[in-house]
Amino acid sequence: MKLCFLVSGNGGNLKFFHLALKEKKINNINLFAIGYKNCKALEYCKEQNLKFKLINYARTYNKELVEALENFDCDYIVTTWHKVIDATTVNLFKGKLINLHYSLLPAFKGTIGTQAINEGFYKLNTQYFGATVHFVDEFVDNGKIISQAIVKRKNNINKIINLVFRRGCMILLNSLIILSQKNNIIKSDYNEKLWYSPSLLFNDEIFDETFWKKLSLL
Repeated sequence: MKLCFLVSGNGGNLKFFHLALKEKKINNINLFAIGYKNCKALEYCKEQNLKFKLINYARTYNKELVEALENFDCDYIVTTWHKVIDATTVNLFKGKLINLHYSLLPAFKGTIGTQAINEGFYKLNTQYFGATVHFVDEFVDNGKIISQAIVKRKNNINKIINLVFRRGCMILLNSLIILSQKNNIIKSDYNEKLWYSPSLLFNDEIFDETFWKKLSLL
């Protein structure tokens, strides 16, 4: 599978996949990245010899983005940057564009990063947080949901943010397995957990604390 990340920040999800590949927890994925500004994610790609492209962002038809995506010719594109993609580009790559959003959609549509967690924790006394992987369409955070993960409220917001990130990585990986219908990405026993829907097609315990600690240092 060829997987492209649209990046603008630290690149946590990109780094998750790269570390998982290096440690042979997952297989058969080639990583690419596209960014509209210099950021830590692109710096990481350069350090790790991952293919990437720096482009100029355009709110209307984005010729540079389209050309970069066509050149990489990836199976799926993860939109982890904080920009809206124009409708023309979305339609060109419909069915390939997916987004990982840090809320249980349709709640907190349009929020960026951990904004939904902060608002839910400090203002709304939210009891259940989570992450959603969904297809990208012409409207913000509106596409069909592929998978979700729940995180119950904790006393410490940093614990919530950490768990939401981890489970977000799990459902992103699970969504790609579901969409590609390939069972050669990861070899692991199935292990049902109530906080994932649909259930993971692998045992998330292979990503142990040692793995997450390494990831946090990247």
